[in-house]
Amino acid sequence: MNSEEMTKKILEWGASLVGFADLEGLASEKWSLLETGVSIAVQLSNAIIDEIRNGPTLTYAYHYRTANQLLDSIATKTSNVIQSLGYQALPVPASQRVDTCELRGLISHKMVATRAGLGWIGKSALLITAKYGPRVRLVSVLTDAPIRTSKPISESRCGECMLCVEVCPARALKGRNWTLDTKREELMEASLCHEVTSRNKEIFGEKICGMCISVCPFGSARARKGGDL
Repeated sequence: MNSEEMTKKILEWGASLVGFADLEGLASEKWSLLETGVSIAVQLSNAIIDEIRNGPTLTYAYHYRTANQLLDSIATKTSNVIQSLGYQALPVPASQRVDTCELRGLISHKMVATRAGLGWIGKSALLITAKYGPRVRLVSVLTDAPIRTSKPISESRCGECMLCVEVCPARALKGRNWTLDTKREELMEASLCHEVTSRNKEIFGEKICGMCISVCPFGSARARKGGDL
């Protein structure tokens, strides 16, 4: 199966964006033979995201949960197709931490997505896509299948915008533009964000906030209507 056929199938399963990444140097040594990443994004509801400018809602918590479930389902189906062709595949859950001290997952879905050409890392430390802004959730599938990879994105388009930095209730964002060499710690204090989302879990049942997502000009109502950013 080539990348075009796989993209068509993944979109039919409910994905909004699909890309293929060269993972050289990104995966851990344990998974280093799985050199290609399938990056899958699902768009979040604009109506729900627009509602959380002043803080998360129960509706957003439920939507966050169901979006992750959809992504995990798509990743499992993608993995099964790849394996049926005789290759290895590892679906990485949409929202899972394997290091609770460093607050990191098995691999960075955002970095896989940048290498797959889906977007760049914003000052919010979230993936920003040209079409949907940060209003997406992500999942990744690692594989050794010889799939043609996409052109990576290596530069931020955030410019001088600081809206996400200014709205962050945790004051976790540092306002720096991302480059390929930028570490997460240079963009944000993950522990401060974690404190806020952990408190929110007690109220909403999920570790959510989303205020930086709602104010981003990319994916905003103005952008959707074709206005200048």
